[in-house]
Amino acid sequence: MKNFFDAYVYFIENGLGEKLAKELAEKVSGAKAPEGKIKIPEKTVKEVKLPKAKQDVFEANENVSGNYAQGDTKYNADVLAEEIARKRGFIKDDGIQDASDMDQTEYSKLYSEAYEFLTQLRVLNKPVKRVETPKKLATKKERGELVFVNTKMTNPAESKMVLRGLDGTTESLYSQLRIEQEALKNGMEKNLKYILENNVALGQKDKDNLLYNAKMYNNLTKKVNKLADDLTNDGKEPQKIYQDYRDIQLQNRFGANENIIQSMSESMDNIEQLLKEMEDIRTGRAEVDNQTRVKNLYQGKGYGPNEALFRSLSRQFLKDEIEAGRIQVTPRIYDAMKKGNHPFIDPIKVFRYHFGDDAFDKLENFIDENAFSSSGIRYPGRFEFRKMGLVVKNKNAPGKTYEHYSLPGELDQEIADVDKVIKTIEKGENPFFKTKEDIKNQNSKRANLVKIRNEIAPEDTKVQPGDELLETAEVTPIKQEGIISNLDLNVDRTKTKFNNVELYGDETFDELKYIDENGVHPRDLDPREGFARGGIVEILI
Repeated sequence: MKNFFDAYVYFIENGLGEKLAKELAEKVSGAKAPEGKIKIPEKTVKEVKLPKAKQDVFEANENVSGNYAQGDTKYNADVLAEEIARKRGFIKDDGIQDASDMDQTEYSKLYSEAYEFLTQLRVLNKPVKRVETPKKLATKKERGELVFVNTKMTNPAESKMVLRGLDGTTESLYSQLRIEQEALKNGMEKNLKYILENNVALGQKDKDNLLYNAKMYNNLTKKVNKLADDLTNDGKEPQKIYQDYRDIQLQNRFGANENIIQSMSESMDNIEQLLKEMEDIRTGRAEVDNQTRVKNLYQGKGYGPNEALFRSLSRQFLKDEIEAGRIQVTPRIYDAMKKGNHPFIDPIKVFRYHFGDDAFDKLENFIDENAFSSSGIRYPGRFEFRKMGLVVKNKNAPGKTYEHYSLPGELDQEIADVDKVIKTIEKGENPFFKTKEDIKNQNSKRANLVKIRNEIAPEDTKVQPGDELLETAEVTPIKQEGIISNLDLNVDRTKTKFNNVELYGDETFDELKYIDENGVHPRDLDPREGFARGGIVEILI
């Protein structure tokens, strides 16, 4: 219980409310909070100090201190003197003799000795006003580890990334959310213990984050418990379902082929890498890193709560404006705008370039004005959109490829993704690409991305690590029709297979995930057949 009170005092001193301080103290100490209001003593004694005395006085005091009356030194001295008399043999320790059976002169001396001891004991241990322990500021490195203090974590129950790929059953939803719940619990407890043990000062933003994350965790726990109850009521075993689900996830994660599992069992390096990834998930670092990556890949006003509506409205308007000759694009871009549902060509980026990022403000106004109308949010035609003030900013295409529609920062993230893939191949840690030819293909892809970035932002062109690949990589000229995801680059591709699907050799993470989930390469799709689950989402209106 002492650990609970220490934690509770720490959170109260940092300005947290009593309810949240009690809840966090329970999490970090593992102890249940006492009922009712918890009162922090105004005065405290950190360590008991003892006066100088004979050993038998200490022993006598230890024996009878439980019989002392609070605040009555005279009475307590009488109790102690009688115990000292027994220790020194003045009276028998038979439960019959007492102080009245010994010489009163000797007893008076013992009483004075006991009274002086108790008086000195009280003086030395006089309670002092409790002083708040000074808090220390966390270093930048420490801050980087305290994810649950620095960040408002995403609720897994509302995360597209978490829910994507589930089969729609209660079993899969329960199991996945429970995995997320346990990861949140472990990460939060680790962060709380660290700030408590190191007496870290919390700012207002830190306190807001802790409150938000605690509420989010509690809501997630209620959701998980409710799903468990539903499974139990259906005669199923939640714990067994959860364990089976975890086993399947591990098999899918590392079971692409038997060679990978075998190499992991034989290689401590792979095991250490797995442990690091698990630690990243537990502490929340992996989620923060991925959120940053997604934010870098999709920038501007078009990505947000109305993203799906923006995508649908802009695609239909772009098709009309292309056919009217007001903007010029490659045949591939036009085909994607005309048919819709392309797995990777995003109308938002195309619209952003030709009409400007601020044009999404006008689309948002249109959505707000028609959200509750009888006709609903439907594309009204190009003339109505033109009346809204949607004016072409750039008539001509930015280049011959879809990648030319990206912003410099988006391309920087794509280049960083390729660098990461190359690094994993070189270390032998990539489960899909293994050979020098794979590295060559990735270098070729990187060189083209750097080339495109320099073309769309020549004003800030600068030498980047790896730019020398522009001079050494074997890059084939791009076809006049334009390309999407380097589909038309005539590079030599290794005939590698993943899940019995032949790879080109320069696949992105999203493409590999699509192959894993659907058993077909997205580049081989007919756009009319749909697009990758979890890929570009458009509301058909």
